[in-house]
Order: sequence, then C-alpha cells, then structure tokens
Amino acid sequence: MSKFAPLTMVAADNPGAFLGTDQARAEGELDASDLEKVEEVLAASGYVAVPEELLMTPYDGATLLRFHGSGEPSWWDRFFGIF
Repeated sequence: MSKFAPLTMVAADNPGAFLGTDQARAEGELDASDLEKVEEVLAASGYVAVPEELLMTPYDGATLLRFHGSGEPSWWDRFFGIF
C-alpha cells in the first residue's frame, strides 16, 4: 500500500525479486488465479494496482533528496518509499 492512497502494488515476493507479476507467473512462483483474486479484492476496496515494473523506472519529478547507488530515485521511491 502506498502512502498516497489509493495506490498499491502486488508482488509475488519482496519487491524487486521479480520484474513484475508476468515474470513471477512465467517462473511458476505466482498463480494467475491467486493474483486475479487479490486484484479483484483490491479493486473492490477502491485501490489501484500499479505494475511493479513501472514503479522501478526513474522518477523524473523534482526532488531535493539524494539517493544511494545510482543517485536516481524511482517511482517506487516516490509513491512507496521515503519521500
């Protein structure tokens, strides 16, 4: 769940373990019917699921924060992380 309601993200494991639910399903780590049930419950509760692979792209908005590693924040950082 994001700190910006009503955004949420569904992952088969810890975020980043797979590049999205498609990869997790292809590797047999996420059952398609389980994913569908989770997404239905989230939608019925008013949440919007954002694909993990989209959240891992670089955030191009303004920020004064500095980041370790690449030095570039991602959309994950923006909506689920520290700023």
